Amino acid sequence: MIKIKNEVYKLKKATSVAKGMPLPDGQILEIVQDVVYVNGALVPPVFQELFYLWIVDNPDLFDIVTMKW
Repeated sequence: MIKIKNEVYKLKKATSVAKGMPLPDGQILEIVQDVVYVNGALVPPVFQELFYLWIVDNPDLFDIVTMKW
């Protein structure tokens, strides 16, 4: 499995992670130390793998907007 340590993604268009889990256009998702956050909030542990693999498997849906300070 691909490991992503620190990256910030911006969704290019509205979509769904899974049935009943829509995300709007422009939604920010972050991966920090292999943990997924949406708008800065931790994705519940039961959904971590689902979100992580969805991000990895759908790179064309995102712009990478990670800022380097």
